[in-house]
Amino acid sequence: MNQVTLGFLVVQMKHENTYLTEVAKRSSSYSIDCVRFEPTSIDPVTLLINGEKFDVETNSWKEAMFPIPKYIYDRCFFHRKEARQKSKPIVDWLKKYRETSFLGIGLPDKWAIYKALNTDSTINSYLPHTVMLKHPDEMMKHLKKHSSCILKPRTGSRGAGIIAVFYDSKIIKIHYHHGRDKKTKQFNTIKDFILWCEKLIEQRPYLLQPLLPLHDTSGYPFDIRLFVQKNHQGNWELLGKGIRRGYSGSFLSNLFSGGDSLSYERFSLDLTDRQRILLEDELKTIVDHLPPLLERKFHHLFELGIDIGYAQDGSVWILDINSKPGRKTIIETNPKLADRLYEAPLAYCQYLISKSQVKGVNLNG
Repeated sequence: MNQVTLGFLVVQMKHENTYLTEVAKRSSSYSIDCVRFEPTSIDPVTLLINGEKFDVETNSWKEAMFPIPKYIYDRCFFHRKEARQKSKPIVDWLKKYRETSFLGIGLPDKWAIYKALNTDSTINSYLPHTVMLKHPDEMMKHLKKHSSCILKPRTGSRGAGIIAVFYDSKIIKIHYHHGRDKKTKQFNTIKDFILWCEKLIEQRPYLLQPLLPLHDTSGYPFDIRLFVQKNHQGNWELLGKGIRRGYSGSFLSNLFSGGDSLSYERFSLDLTDRQRILLEDELKTIVDHLPPLLERKFHHLFELGIDIGYAQDGSVWILDINSKPGRKTIIETNPKLADRLYEAPLAYCQYLISKSQVKGVNLNG
């Protein structure tokens, strides 16, 4: 096999340095060269890139100039508005550029995903009822009936911007996270709350969902992270399951908001045999059905982090789907999977290379 280049696309050069370096260390056995670059480092005239190339002899990254790689692994996260404005248009252009093949194109925003999945009879029963919040009256109607709700930004990750709202008589409290710290704000009148809500909606679009009882028997919020990925044959596989547990009194379980990783096996010991069998059956249905469904609805994908809520009544909910998942929970709770996770992008890239030899194949779908 001829040597080909796999490019890691990042907003900042050192982002995910450990993960991408571990992948690159294994590249020579796949006859793949690894480079990494930022979207803004592409010269718009020459289409040459000032980036870094991995030197397998010294196991280090070195500055280099190279053309746009044929194969690209998109690991761009737009947490800052400036980065989104500067880099995202270039990333979108690269995904349409006929000379490139992305390992995965990625997913749209949460509202677009919900609308697409809600039409599927197998998956829609796992989706919390969701509406696009257009006016505070919609939230007040929900609160008067259910006493609580959760607000999620239409775009975003790591729990940023998520707000829990509680209504008790005429007092409304909101809880949100700033990093690991939980913040609370109280509104003594509905009028004050509505004014706050109007400003919130003006700033960014929000989704309204019921606040589900997703706590363990000790009162800790938790979710189940399913990590699914395509293998060297292009088939979806469940690589691992892990538990992300927040701290007592929190309503978020993700690691950026102070959560910890626990093994799925340890979590399942607290379940009865019947609970365990029913949960495993539900998870298998989601893993078997959801990834190919997303590809039919949108574009081809390489990997997914699927966050599952397991309520006190045994109901199972799809809370979030991430097409650029982190690996911390899976590696911490399943350390034997590390090598396989590091080799996966190379193995799948090799699969795409073999597929590209088929005449007329369009890998950017």
